[in-house]
Amino acid sequence: MMVKKEHGIAGHRIHDNIRELVESSGYECVCSELTVEDGHSVLRVFIDSPDGINVKDCEIVSRRLGKVLDEGEECLPERYYLQVSSPGVDRPLTRFEDFTRFAGEMARIKLREAVDGRKTIKGIIESAIEGRIVLVDSEAGSLNILFENILKANLVFEPPDSNKPIKKGKNRRRQR
Repeated sequence: MMVKKEHGIAGHRIHDNIRELVESSGYECVCSELTVEDGHSVLRVFIDSPDGINVKDCEIVSRRLGKVLDEGEECLPERYYLQVSSPGVDRPLTRFEDFTRFAGEMARIKLREAVDGRKTIKGIIESAIEGRIVLVDSEAGSLNILFENILKANLVFEPPDSNKPIKKGKNRRRQR
């Protein structure tokens, strides 16, 4: 379910190499995509860690990736832009384990085949067990969704409750 705009065996190899390098650097590779924007090739890599991601983390991964990809990745276009960033508040959920990790959070899921008559569902992730995600939707209640039926999924940012104080400082992103 990883976001990939590059197709074919070579494209999968690029993304596998990126994942391996990011993870060997101590970060989680959320997803990567090779796409064309305004006539320019862009290789976008989203990284995460339990403590969140800052600019220095992106810089470290970008330098390591740039060096390795420039030396040996003949499948990439001759010229491309490399962007390394945090997945943000609407973090993609690309692996089954993501649904376990973010249980209790709001998610939007796009499906290959409709469940309860809908292909897009928004709700709270209740659980993820044995290839099935249980999502609690305000309209339909609990929905049982096969992981393999998920086309795309991401967290949905919910503004903090106005009655709760907003955390400030270094650990701001860890409010989840």
